[in-house]
Amino acid sequence: MTDLIQREIISLEDSDVLLICETVPIDGDDSNMDIVSFSSVSDHNIQDIPLINIEIPKNHTENELICDWNVDEYRNAFEPDVHWEMRRSFMVQYKNKIPESELVALAQAFVNTEVFGAVYCEEVTAKLELLGESIAKQYRMFKSKTPKRITARATEAVHDWMKHRSESLKAAERKDQAIQLLGPVFTVTTVEDIFRNYVLLDDNLEESGREFEKLGCGWFVHDVWRNDQKLWEATCTVAGFLLSKAVGPLKKSRQKCTEELLKLFRKKCYKIRVNHNRCWDGYNVERLEVSEDLDMRGNPFDCRLRLPLAAKDQLKEDNVGYRLLRKLGWGGGPLGKHQVGIVDPIEVQAKRGRRGLGLPQLSLRSDGSGLQTPSNNASYLDQLDLSKTSFRIDVGFYRDLMRNFKAKRLGYDLIFSSEFTETERALLTKIATDLDLQCTTITYDYEHYQFVLMKHRVSPHDLLIKIIVENHPIYSTLYTVEPPEDDLERHNKILELCSK
Repeated sequence: MTDLIQREIISLEDSDVLLICETVPIDGDDSNMDIVSFSSVSDHNIQDIPLINIEIPKNHTENELICDWNVDEYRNAFEPDVHWEMRRSFMVQYKNKIPESELVALAQAFVNTEVFGAVYCEEVTAKLELLGESIAKQYRMFKSKTPKRITARATEAVHDWMKHRSESLKAAERKDQAIQLLGPVFTVTTVEDIFRNYVLLDDNLEESGREFEKLGCGWFVHDVWRNDQKLWEATCTVAGFLLSKAVGPLKKSRQKCTEELLKLFRKKCYKIRVNHNRCWDGYNVERLEVSEDLDMRGNPFDCRLRLPLAAKDQLKEDNVGYRLLRKLGWGGGPLGKHQVGIVDPIEVQAKRGRRGLGLPQLSLRSDGSGLQTPSNNASYLDQLDLSKTSFRIDVGFYRDLMRNFKAKRLGYDLIFSSEFTETERALLTKIATDLDLQCTTITYDYEHYQFVLMKHRVSPHDLLIKIIVENHPIYSTLYTVEPPEDDLERHNKILELCSK
């Protein structure tokens, strides 16, 4: 504790309470901060505040203003010191520029807007913002460093004060306790340890079991054999503990054993469900277009690097289009006055299938998730020479975006807009491959394709911490957490630690 602590004993009916007023560090900084009194904006340093040039009314020149009036006479007996210092500073700063009656009204209106949130007409509001900018900045700085009053029981407050335990330190300790209650137990000795380590993901026992085994605390073992009565017996053993068992025909015994295990985990373990609420055209990365052609590295594109025409694609001298272009002054190469136009003739493709004109005819395969992934994307990428292709997107921005995505190890997908062309998606795939990132292309209607950067794998317990303890806005939207039905006491304890 610093010397700035103020202590006050208040007698209540139940017990005495010690009120401690201490500086609260911002953003978890435990360093001590000095309390800045707003008296710094008084007449002994008011000259340091820069004056704002304002327009003097035509009927009142600077020589006509009466400046010998006393500012302190306008102090109200019920007015707090901070509010008066703001009003007084405002009047002192513009005493020689604005008539007395108008200045007193403006000073009061300024305090009303800054402190109480009052709203005036547009003209008055603009004038107050212009005149009171420097004073308002001082006041906001003062508010950010104002001590915060914390109410606690006398014995606890005295103990914290003597041990120099600040409120921010206590909040960090409570967060650590909540994380420990949510974290796994790496040495499994009881069945309760298994239920604490196991997190049920979308009611999928196999995926949840693989995540459990990654903790290194045991294995999932499913066994089926014939017993002495010639019946099939199915069992599930987790970390050496038998959790479910069923006897009967082969198929029914397996199904019943799985159902009993799933029912048990639903009652005893945390459950995480993915919110499948994304529309087919939903995305979180937009297409940023630039005004000039760029190469695959983001540098200005050199038109001389364009692919030369193949012999079979070149226009012959007996071609009608060739003769017309010659008459118009074309001497070969790219079209246009500055020779930056197209080089290859416009290709005519045969229309096959029932898709719209201009849409690529791709063969598709399902990946089992309801999305459709182009199966020949890799072959198309191999055939395309990106080094001799120009792009109209901000290549450098997307490369930096992918680098940050990899560095932050984010646990959600980056879904790009469907406005990216097929060539641009090929470039994005090349950038992601060079950065060793997993990516794919998805579609819901065989017409709109979207490039997706696959999320970094986040363990189930880390997801619980991000959602329950940290209340992460993105993860809380992507996932829904359900507490164990038979262990609500532990869950309520975690919520209590996070809410303080």
